[in-house]
Amino acid sequence: MNKPRALIFDLDGTLTDSAPAIGRALNRLWADMQRAPIPQVAIRGYIGDGPAALIKCARRDSGLEPDLVAEQAEANEFLRIYAEDGPGGEIFPGAIEVCEELVSAGLELAVCTNKPQDAAWRLLSMLGLAPFLVGCVGGDAAPLRKPDPAHVLETLKLFNNVAPSQALMVGDGLQDVAAAEAAGVNVIVASYGYGGVSTARPDLPSINTITDLPELLALKRD
Repeated sequence: MNKPRALIFDLDGTLTDSAPAIGRALNRLWADMQRAPIPQVAIRGYIGDGPAALIKCARRDSGLEPDLVAEQAEANEFLRIYAEDGPGGEIFPGAIEVCEELVSAGLELAVCTNKPQDAAWRLLSMLGLAPFLVGCVGGDAAPLRKPDPAHVLETLKLFNNVAPSQALMVGDGLQDVAAAEAAGVNVIVASYGYGGVSTARPDLPSINTITDLPELLALKRD
């Protein structure tokens, strides 16, 4: 694989393991509304398309009818609870060291996530990832969100004159793959994440842990 000039990372399920914190916040909201808790394994499958989609999936699996007004109100309350619950996730082991190695090798790094901008940057800052990034484009900070390529193209603007063919997307969701490929950006699948892309797209290169990334990119190591 040719060494890229820049890497675009997804956030939840790629750089950070946010599923436990998301699950706690969602089930706290569900408890407040006197609804039965949702299993964590189901919640992992809701992650990737932003809070509104998360709530829509949770309501569907709880037997509730679609209701755009209620869904938006519950998404807002979910975000409030999520912000109260600490950083909102834990860093995958080795992610700091990998980002440091990538930057030392001359690559620019950014995050493209469907998570809202404020929540994403808060998580990145609290976990110590922000200093390695040129920026982050959350789901509410782009014209359209993943899987639309506009989200990836907006993130490319953060880099120093990097063409799509010179960038690489690392993500765990089908929305990451679809957005990147439509934008002309190559993809590496984070098979350890939530999206199950390695099964759906076995043709794509993949990593089993974040620490596999430098070797796949053939970066020089001391």
